[in-house]
Amino acid sequence: LPFRFHNGAWQLGTRGPISLRIAGIVNQVTAKNITADLQGGYPWSESNPLLLSDVSVDVLGGQIIMKQLRMPQHDPALLRVQNISSSELISAINPKQFAMSGPVSGALPLWLNNEKWIIKDGWLTNPGPMTLRIDKDTADAVVKDNVTAGSAINWLRYMEITHSWTKINVDNLGVLTMQAAITGKSRVDGKTAIVNLNYTHEENVFTLWRSLRFGDNLQAWLEQNTALPQPPCRKDKDCEDK
Repeated sequence: LPFRFHNGAWQLGTRGPISLRIAGIVNQVTAKNITADLQGGYPWSESNPLLLSDVSVDVLGGQIIMKQLRMPQHDPALLRVQNISSSELISAINPKQFAMSGPVSGALPLWLNNEKWIIKDGWLTNPGPMTLRIDKDTADAVVKDNVTAGSAINWLRYMEITHSWTKINVDNLGVLTMQAAITGKSRVDGKTAIVNLNYTHEENVFTLWRSLRFGDNLQAWLEQNTALPQPPCRKDKDCEDK
């Protein structure tokens, strides 16, 4: 057998790593081609650690991979996010206030036994073109309720994102903090302008999937934080990113 039980402890992968292969799991999102290798002791110890390695899963139109997780853990296990579809992710979360499309990649340093962090200094960016579209009813409500913000929200009704960078932290209480800096182009009434959007969001990920509140506060945030973009480009000239 590839495992044994002795003196109250399991030894997994006695002749080499135990390979886990799962064709697919259907839940809130569908995960396919799940692979992982497992070897070591349970309960684990410094002299007999448990190693989870070569983890890979196809999900949300892209892939998440992890080279190795060692328990006891001294260093974060790096989750690599590769070309995740933002439209599939948004569809899974299902906020009504906005829609996105385009790929997302990044890295998420994962801790399982850190006294403060689950993810520390993670980041996401767009390796290709993205679009952001604010729901018409949401945008119209902002315009109606806040004249100042309404002048700016029109530039976010449809935005072509050229560059984005999002910093991600999750503490061990499940509080997710995202700080995003987004640059793109928007066209309103025949005028094109460069739009810079700085967005900060805080959410408890332990309750996120139950309540799906990710987009609920977007309208209030837009009213409080939107500002007019840089002067629009002249019609006879192309915009240049700065």
